[in-house]
Amino acid sequence: MTAALVQAVGVRKRFGDNEVLKGIDLAVAPGEVVCLIGPSGSGKSTFLRCINHLERIDGGALRVAGEHVGYRESNGKLYELREKEVAARRAKIGMVFQRFNLFGHMTALENVSEGPIGVRGVPRAQAHEEARALLTRVGLAHRIDAYPHELSGGQQQRVAIARSLAMKPELMLFDEPTSALDPELVGEVLDVMRELAAEGMTMIVVTHEMGFARDVADRVIFMDGGVVVEEGPAAEVIERPQHARTREFLGKVR
Repeated sequence: MTAALVQAVGVRKRFGDNEVLKGIDLAVAPGEVVCLIGPSGSGKSTFLRCINHLERIDGGALRVAGEHVGYRESNGKLYELREKEVAARRAKIGMVFQRFNLFGHMTALENVSEGPIGVRGVPRAQAHEEARALLTRVGLAHRIDAYPHELSGGQQQRVAIARSLAMKPELMLFDEPTSALDPELVGEVLDVMRELAAEGMTMIVVTHEMGFARDVADRVIFMDGGVVVEEGPAAEVIERPQHARTREFLGKVR
């Protein structure tokens, strides 16, 4: 395996008395697409949020491109970075949420160009040019001047994907990106994600879309109760699961 872009070793996370992650080990290679599947409450979304330090881990280690996202290491101990330093490291990670989180007072073009202008210091004209190209890439060249309330849910989610790509990330995280969409709009978002995968983007996707996971993922990881129950090539896990708990879950969601 190529040197991992994402490396999780014994990652633990608790909320009060509830230990949500109980020692997650996972390595994701550059260009790999990994889908996390499992029942609600299994820790999938929490793990995703830990990768870019939206949640602080309580044990273990998480590195992206060889660096702790939210910490620096000194003499074997981890010390939390200042928010500005965290933001700089987080810039290499794009994240797309269930809800689109677009700025309602900004057009699609402005939403996509805001990060490069404000965070990366890209000149406005260049940022707008790159934003137009990205919106064209996700099939929204005709909607660059539309505000979020003028867009369908699928269109808003595609703007959100373009906004993440505008930061030129090495890694894209997707937290159930289609779960808030009407069924007829799911396909247009999954199509954009398929294209990203085909272009070699490293992706970790929390999803209940088993067809997408089977067809696009290199690996599928089934989580339950804060642990990895089963993992392997996508078709093997989904079509021929080895663990009884995996079989039970897939039997309900197919």
